Amino acid sequence: MESAVITSSSGDVNHTAPMRRVSGRTWKEAKKPAHRSMIHRSLRKTYEQRMEEKSRLQATKALENELKQEKKAEKDAIREKVVERKKRKEERLRKEKYDAEMSARKRMRVKRKELKARAHAKH
Repeated sequence: MESAVITSSSGDVNHTAPMRRVSGRTWKEAKKPAHRSMIHRSLRKTYEQRMEEKSRLQATKALENELKQEKKAEKDAIREKVVERKKRKEERLRKEKYDAEMSARKRMRVKRKELKARAHAKH
């Protein structure tokens, strides 16, 4: 909590009184000045300092975004591999099923031909 300089009517200065909001709510922060010219001189920063801080923040953000992009690219690559593997497995199973079905049909066809041949041979 910040303290404020309070002068009494006798002119004594009291430095220990806590700074309070008008509402009396001590847990609320004191409002900060809305304009730079109203900020205390010791707290003001020069334009160069602000720009330097801003550029450092932008560089940090850029690095953070780059790392996020790399991480996302890795995840996407893994996800793509999984999807591709799943597609190949489904295709292989479909082909096996088709081959099994075709061989069964072919066997039935050959069997039918043999039966017809036997039937004709008897006559």
